[in-house]
Amino acid sequence: MENADIDLTMDMVRILLAKIHDETVTDTIAYPRFWVTPEQYRSEEGRREVAHTIRSLFREYAKQYPTVFDKDEDIAVGDSTLVEAASVLQEYSFVRRADDADDWDLMGAAYEQFTHVTLKRQQGQFFTNRLVVKSMVRMLDPDVAEAVLDPAGGSGGFATEAFRYKRRKALESTQRNSPQRERQIELSKNSVFLVEISKRLVKIAKTAMILTGDGNTGMTQGNSLGEYSRLDGWITSHCPQGRPELIITNPPFSGQKLESMITDADILKLFSFGHKPNAKGEFPIIGDNPDAVNAPLLIRQAPELLFLERCIDWLRPGGRMGIVLPKGILDNRTYAHYRQWLLDHCRIDGVVTLHKNTFEPDTGVRTCVLFLSKPLSGEKPPESYTMFMAQSRRVGKDSKGAPVYTLDDKGSATGILDEDLTSIADNYIRFKHHGRFEESETCFTTTRGDLDANLNLNPQHYSPDLNATLEKVNEFDSKDGWSVTTIGQLDKDIQIYMGPRWSSRSLVVENPETTRGLTPYLTANGALEQRRMTVKWFDMSRATEKQKAYVEMLRVKHGDILISRSGTIGKVTYATKRLADEYVISDDLVRVRVPDPDMRAYLLAFLMSSTAMSLMKLDEFGSVQQHLQPRHIWGLTVPVPDSWEQVRSIISAGKAMMSALEQTADADAVLLRQGFDSLIK
Repeated sequence: MENADIDLTMDMVRILLAKIHDETVTDTIAYPRFWVTPEQYRSEEGRREVAHTIRSLFREYAKQYPTVFDKDEDIAVGDSTLVEAASVLQEYSFVRRADDADDWDLMGAAYEQFTHVTLKRQQGQFFTNRLVVKSMVRMLDPDVAEAVLDPAGGSGGFATEAFRYKRRKALESTQRNSPQRERQIELSKNSVFLVEISKRLVKIAKTAMILTGDGNTGMTQGNSLGEYSRLDGWITSHCPQGRPELIITNPPFSGQKLESMITDADILKLFSFGHKPNAKGEFPIIGDNPDAVNAPLLIRQAPELLFLERCIDWLRPGGRMGIVLPKGILDNRTYAHYRQWLLDHCRIDGVVTLHKNTFEPDTGVRTCVLFLSKPLSGEKPPESYTMFMAQSRRVGKDSKGAPVYTLDDKGSATGILDEDLTSIADNYIRFKHHGRFEESETCFTTTRGDLDANLNLNPQHYSPDLNATLEKVNEFDSKDGWSVTTIGQLDKDIQIYMGPRWSSRSLVVENPETTRGLTPYLTANGALEQRRMTVKWFDMSRATEKQKAYVEMLRVKHGDILISRSGTIGKVTYATKRLADEYVISDDLVRVRVPDPDMRAYLLAFLMSSTAMSLMKLDEFGSVQQHLQPRHIWGLTVPVPDSWEQVRSIISAGKAMMSALEQTADADAVLLRQGFDSLIK
């Protein structure tokens, strides 16, 4: 079905091009060829005649672009379907003047939206959100003559938007009908380049560029991760290594799927990131002879990391780039040595974390945009500089892809998308041009020297509001009767850990007729929300010795504080006696075991506060789901009184909550045991 949708989409593209060709080469006022008369529409012979004419129009057009269309390529749908489409399209005009930017932009954008509907996914690639595309191009601000490259071009979204942006610059800076204007528009067309591995997507991209005002010669098929010499001749002659002044791209992500990883040793050897780093976390330098590198090759590598390195290598010294990446690259510890390499080779101009709905409903991967500058030859990035940081919190659509609009004073939708990427782009432009802007919770700055030992590049880690909370906590260190320490140092006997990751599939009993002899298991949400109805049942008689050991490690003790560490992080509950005695609890909850009852109650109150939630958000990480590790809980700073009597009211409140949870659990147990039996009796 997907292939059928794709073929139908391509046929619609061919029909559109036939219409455009008719408007271009025919005196359509006197005699349009792309036309269906009422008589032709009603007869089978007339429909056949119209279909033949439109197919001929497409073939005439296709012959002009032999690198876009195959020699025998034709409109494949039947005559009746073709005539139905033509009868709708014939009333519209698609050809515009070269400097009619508004009309060209509208037609190009409509085409991109049309192809997006049925070409959502191609080999793990996704269409980039139009707001992201427009904002990134604005933030990078390509000049009319600058060579712009997208090495993972997909359907051409970045390339066509870069051309539109360049064309508008040319139109705004020159006079109508002047030779200078024509030359600048030609420069705009001929300085945009794209490389894409999928032949079908190259065709989509070329057509998009034609419908945006031409300039399709820079759209080429090839593998950007292979050797430069194997790229299309147009690229090797017009946009070789070291030529593009600007690179803008959204490369394919692996999403941790092994089948999406790059495993070809001939490709991996071309990249520093294709090799294992040494004990110091340093990657080898790849020279003219990659076979001479002594560092061992990786078995596989994520394509987005290889694209990141390739973009920096391809970029002209002094050039700049914007690249969409999984957010985990910013803050996950496993990527720290990649971030070190990045900081050693580039200046980081800005980082923007994108809203979780940005690429929905296609994918839920959390993403970010890195804006980088490559130092001039022989230079290194400065040791100290300011970075732009932003967090997008509104992207103009929901998780299903439906648009979300701003509301007027009466609560009615205005038709204006509710998004903040435009204002983020405005602030970035002010930052680049003037070095300052009005900082806020979503847009702010940090410096290279502010990066922590983990080289965390996640803007949230430097959020003014979250860090203001940390500063308020730290102020307790200078107050009489108080000190500040980390949770892990509250008591020498405190334990903070999580259970083992394991597979329980072989133990689960689906729809058990009786639960006698079975072991109940609660997910993180089931334990946090006291929802015993969501219990799973394990048949431990099937368990291996290893599984039995894991189950015991997953049990909690009465009085443990439990904290969610994945998804919606920072939810907190308390392990009641019944929870500890009867249930196995998901490893998605961090266990905090505090021997002293007063300290336990105080810590429970602290962990349930908005203060603790803000501190936890400073350290969350991840690309698909947000995560915390026990080490993050261990390192949370907490104000501690010299005497527990100073916070007796907080301790009492904490103990009251524990008691209430115990009573609720007992009441639930009674209801579950008696259930409908009491109703029936």
